[in-house]
Amino acid sequence: MTGIALAALLIVGLLVNGLRLRGRAAALPVLPAGDSPGVPLRAVVAEGVALDDATRRAASAYAAQRGDDIVDLVPRDLPVTAARDLVRHMTPLGGNGPGNGLGPGSALLIVPGVLDRAEIKEPPAISTPDLITLARRLKHYTRDRSGLIVAPALHAAPDDLSRRRARLRAAGTITPIDQTLALVPYALLVAEAFVSWQLALACLAAYCLQPYLIFAGTALRPRGLHLAALPRPVYEPYVWVRTMAGRWVSETDRDAARTREGARQYYDRELNRGVERFLEPRRKTCPWCGSGGLSVRLRSQDLVYRKPGTFTLERCGSCGHVFQNPRLTPEGLDFYYRDFYDGIGAASAETVFTISSHDYLARARMLRPVATPKRWLDVGSGHAHFCAAARQVWPDTVFDGLDQGAEIEEAARRGWIAHAHRGSFLDLAGEIQGVYDVLSMHHYLEHTRDPDLELDAAARILPPGGHLLIELPDPEWRLGRLFGKYWMPWFQPQHQHMMPIGNVKQALSDRGLTVIAEERATAHQRNDFVTAAYLWFNGLAPDPTLPWSGMRRTAAQRMWRGIVWTVGVPVLLLGLLIDRTASPVVARRTGTGNAFRVLARKDGETEARFVL
Repeated sequence: MTGIALAALLIVGLLVNGLRLRGRAAALPVLPAGDSPGVPLRAVVAEGVALDDATRRAASAYAAQRGDDIVDLVPRDLPVTAARDLVRHMTPLGGNGPGNGLGPGSALLIVPGVLDRAEIKEPPAISTPDLITLARRLKHYTRDRSGLIVAPALHAAPDDLSRRRARLRAAGTITPIDQTLALVPYALLVAEAFVSWQLALACLAAYCLQPYLIFAGTALRPRGLHLAALPRPVYEPYVWVRTMAGRWVSETDRDAARTREGARQYYDRELNRGVERFLEPRRKTCPWCGSGGLSVRLRSQDLVYRKPGTFTLERCGSCGHVFQNPRLTPEGLDFYYRDFYDGIGAASAETVFTISSHDYLARARMLRPVATPKRWLDVGSGHAHFCAAARQVWPDTVFDGLDQGAEIEEAARRGWIAHAHRGSFLDLAGEIQGVYDVLSMHHYLEHTRDPDLELDAAARILPPGGHLLIELPDPEWRLGRLFGKYWMPWFQPQHQHMMPIGNVKQALSDRGLTVIAEERATAHQRNDFVTAAYLWFNGLAPDPTLPWSGMRRTAAQRMWRGIVWTVGVPVLLLGLLIDRTASPVVARRTGTGNAFRVLARKDGETEARFVL
């Protein structure tokens, strides 16, 4: 019975996943013949790929007809491994069509103004990984006006599995997770062989036929399909070994290595002076209510980037306010924020922000029952991903962003915001008083040194009838205590204040703002278990290449990291499954979550309050 169940699981899984990927491959349109009546597009072509004039004219005509700023061309004869990677990792639907965010890195046709907005000079032929990186960056400047399409006359470059790891990395794929997912059906196949060889033969047939199921009858005609299908039990391990053994580096990787080496000098200098100087003297009273009844909630290190230092969060017994004590100095904040959202950490931060669109849209929709925003300022906007997503809900609203980092100016060049305010909210408050009818502070106040002053400024800036939308981690969420320092929202040392919802509502009321809506269960973010698992495994095997790590990379260390993350990836996947299924159920039943939203209006009128 066990053998039958295992075989059924494997065969059904292969069938369902094959049909899922086939749906993506079948959704790819085919480039029709045509000539462009508009401005010729600039072409960037990967090494080994030849773009003929007819395909270029047809793609220009296609872009002109659809209004696309970028056309990402897919060769029909992509090598089979590259073709499978494409359909596995591309966006299924979104923007103007399938694969809006990711192509194979063969050829791009670009409206000239996009390169200008991105401040990129037109490059010559480049490697496939570098072209994928370029495409991902440029598509941020298109306002979703980009297309992915199969070009029948375009021929792909020869396959080079030694570069596959670099290609996956350029696409934003975490290679150990990708390899582990590919290993699961293979492992089940081997397990079935030990249980029932007769059923294993049926599973083997399904395993070998899956590549045909994915591509047969679609616009793609992958090169090497028979090799990847018929002897698949032998071919797949060969691909995995070649991928993980690949040491080829792209120009993008070389730039990243140079950036890290340059940063190493800064961190060596700062760390030699010690990190204790980054902490102020410990205070004896609560910064929120002034009570002296404080107790230690937790002590933690920087669990994400592992920068040196130990940080303490204390809780006020009177009001429940949780705060960093002793607090970081401004110089300490500069040290620990450095290379997190920009520099070395820019790509990781971009990835995290990109996958949060569900939360962005929910925030924007909270205004629907009460107001139609005209001018909206997002404070602590970062890369302005929220503003870019919120335009789907409020297409006629003017969105601006405010942040201290250079990313906010980049967001303006991308067209995600109309205007970038770069600097401190407190310093810029006088310039923007009365300009915006909506202010939002999403996961901003917990980063500030003095939330009271930030709320004072927000109340002063808003005109009568204006709205303030706040989202914060909820320190009262039960898993925060269960996971201890591994609960991501404690996020030391960046989070300096964690405010219960009651404190926030009272603070708004004290400033003449009426709370008209709050969300707790619906504001819950489905990431507690997976991030806790990540932080734990990251502590077991931190990245030795980070310039503050103080570690030298050795063969033994690489092997240890490989072992840790081979075990860690299935645990992360289990955590992700729990977050997506069980965690939201708990949030709904308890009426709470790991975050909350509060919407307040600056006026004296009373209104029925609703809770979601």
